[in-house]
Amino acid sequence: MGYTDAELSIVIVDDDEMADLNRRYRQQDSTTDVLAFSMSDGEFGDIAPDMLGDVIISAPTAESMGRRHHVTLPMVLDLLLVHGILHLTGYDHEQDHEQAREMDAKSMEIMEMLGHHKRDLGWFLEQTE
Repeated sequence: MGYTDAELSIVIVDDDEMADLNRRYRQQDSTTDVLAFSMSDGEFGDIAPDMLGDVIISAPTAESMGRRHHVTLPMVLDLLLVHGILHLTGYDHEQDHEQAREMDAKSMEIMEMLGHHKRDLGWFLEQTE
């Protein structure tokens, strides 16, 4: 994806911490599965060009997603990490349907590279359509 020397931080939190972050930075009064904070956004976005940003994942939400969709926790964690990284690299499924489809396709491509099967991820694609 063109970021061979880039760095990012990965933070695993509980639902209370995720809800606090979601409320503080997105004005959403609930927990969520993954948040991504880009270092390239804002006034000082060019200070550390090799630092992509932070991906924050809620472990309890990931575990719940795995149980609900009958997939393993490692698969869900991989999917959420991929999703967060794609946001950090410029993908945005919230802008329009075409961008959402591009992000889904890239997600599936990367997940297959990680050894996961698209057939096990249909539930994810259905919720982003």
